[in-house]
Amino acid sequence: MQSTLEHDISRIYEGFNEAKPAGPAFFDTPDLDEDYDENECVLVELNDEVATGHWELFRHNRGLLICLTDGVYHQKYLQKIHPQHDIITIRFVLSGKLSITFDEIGTLHVPQASSSIMFTPQDREFDLEISESRHLSSVTFHLHPNALYADFQIDPNKFPEHLQDILLGRAVKKHLYNFPITPDMMNNVLELLKMPYQGARRRKFTEAKSTELICRLFQEIEDDFEATPVIETPANSIKDKTYDAQRILVEHYKNPPTLAEIARRVGLNRTSLCNEFKATFGTTVFEFSQSYRMNKAHELLQDRNLSISQVSDEVGYDYPSNFTATFKKHFGKLPKAVRNA
Repeated sequence: MQSTLEHDISRIYEGFNEAKPAGPAFFDTPDLDEDYDENECVLVELNDEVATGHWELFRHNRGLLICLTDGVYHQKYLQKIHPQHDIITIRFVLSGKLSITFDEIGTLHVPQASSSIMFTPQDREFDLEISESRHLSSVTFHLHPNALYADFQIDPNKFPEHLQDILLGRAVKKHLYNFPITPDMMNNVLELLKMPYQGARRRKFTEAKSTELICRLFQEIEDDFEATPVIETPANSIKDKTYDAQRILVEHYKNPPTLAEIARRVGLNRTSLCNEFKATFGTTVFEFSQSYRMNKAHELLQDRNLSISQVSDEVGYDYPSNFTATFKKHFGKLPKAVRNA
């Protein structure tokens, strides 16, 4: 991989963003005239009082930048962004808390366990904030609009009006479109964040999975839009409450609430919640919660500063032996084997 020198990062971001630091920042991206290298990949290690972890940046082509983020933010991170071109940003956030502030419209929040699409016009500055005491795991794509429309055959007319405004940059007050991440998208994101490959294979895998993830996102939006009325209906309301239940499970994965408590918080009875959750996500409430906790444990095992008992505690197990048994049942191998690999 390339070194983590600032000028390397600048080349990756060139044409997308000119960052002007406001507060702590890990990189600056001045406008450099260096040639673009299609094979560039930059690993940005985060290892100071602000954050621990890494950013991994891939420049797939002139129209697409891929950013994989996995880090614990000990302090608030703030970066002022000044786009040099119109940009469409697609984010998949498994955990962590992001907010984006425009002077004209205020602060927009990007919740965890969400997918989001954002349009940023050229020269419209905004502040990107990552909240402190949060573990940020995310996959982000920055695309030039023309590249998105051409490469993925995006027809904005096939999407809800709100999303049309975003994709076409028509409404200042509608820069951001959030919706819950689906289990299939979550699996794609985890595959990207946990890929075992290096060198050329790592880049090829990233490009392939990124393409799959973007295709899956827009296909699911089109399918839902064609199948579901835009107006509010009782069925839509139940689905929204089911997504709320998913958010609760992700936000409280360490100590997941009981089924009865989740049902009460989202305003459904237990039977309706179980049936709708299974129909929407293809898994039961318990299976989804257990899978998310195990995937989180798998992620935490990559940090060799954490013992296996600490990882067990981080995902809500009082007894490491119970955690080990559940982990082996889920992945077919012991936590120690994952750590050693």
